[in-house]
Amino acid sequence: MSEVLHVTKRTSVGTRSSIHLRREGYVPAVLYGHGKESVSLSLPAEEFHTTLRHGAQVVELDGDADGQALLQEVQWDTFFRHVLHVDLLRVVAGEKIKLTVPLEMRGTAPGANDGVVEQLLREIEIEVTPAEVPEKLHINVNQLELEGTLTVADIEDLPEGASILADAEETVVQCIARAEESEEELSVGDAEPEVIGQKGESGEASDENSDG
Repeated sequence: MSEVLHVTKRTSVGTRSSIHLRREGYVPAVLYGHGKESVSLSLPAEEFHTTLRHGAQVVELDGDADGQALLQEVQWDTFFRHVLHVDLLRVVAGEKIKLTVPLEMRGTAPGANDGVVEQLLREIEIEVTPAEVPEKLHINVNQLELEGTLTVADIEDLPEGASILADAEETVVQCIARAEESEEELSVGDAEPEVIGQKGESGEASDENSDG
């Protein structure tokens, strides 16, 4: 079920109007796309933050605008605490859209006992209908051995009818050997530092540091 955003048409726009809206607990937004006229909207900030926490990218609009929309762009303040503006792109049920979703590992790699597991790709672009947009995709590492790799082709939970817009052979996760210090590095690290003016067994300073 899609997240619902209750939207209200804005009668005034501009910086001052946006500041006032945010102070009142609303977020300024604009809805555009599909050959229709752009509409300036406002939506409840608390409701929108809940939508973000749920990981929704496609929302159902209710109020002065209806239908489905993609969260095309979300503008934050400098400290990423407050949403400043939202761009909404109209979408039509059944029509495929392109968007980027997070990509996460699932499971425990056997190779991690002797090596290091590195995730090289953390998000991926897909093409999918609005109804099938996933919150995230996963790649299972339970069979990943040392020196092994997993590619885009190994992503396991792509929705039916969706397609990945990336090279199937692109590496997503790899398990590499841990770097070992060379004997030379170890010998240098273990050597005691030379102390200038250090006294020998006789208690005399070296000639280099004597008064002459």
